[in-house]
Amino acid sequence: MKPPVTPRVHGVIDYVACAGLLVLPRLLGLSPAARARSQALAAGYLALTVITDFPLAVRRTVPFPWHGRAELLSLPLVLLSARGAKTNDRRYFAGVAAMVLTAFLSTDWGADPDR
Repeated sequence: MKPPVTPRVHGVIDYVACAGLLVLPRLLGLSPAARARSQALAAGYLALTVITDFPLAVRRTVPFPWHGRAELLSLPLVLLSARGAKTNDRRYFAGVAAMVLTAFLSTDWGADPDR
């Protein structure tokens, strides 16, 4: 059975996630360090998203499967962002890591990138 998330839907998820990475830390009252780390993650994910070969990209350069590998490889960085942080900050980054992993596992990386 193929995962249900198409490249187009994955793009929507990515853009919404980037917005969340920018807005949620302040709304949740996270530390300034956690807000800065979250903003850096948002910038990295956004940069990758806008150049991925799928319908919502600005410039379709990075093959869609490579986008998936990059997201998967980012998980240790997300988890390291919580190191030495306050409890709420750690929970936030654990949630971000869970979101990234769920999106990765739910996406059909072999799908036609125009779907």
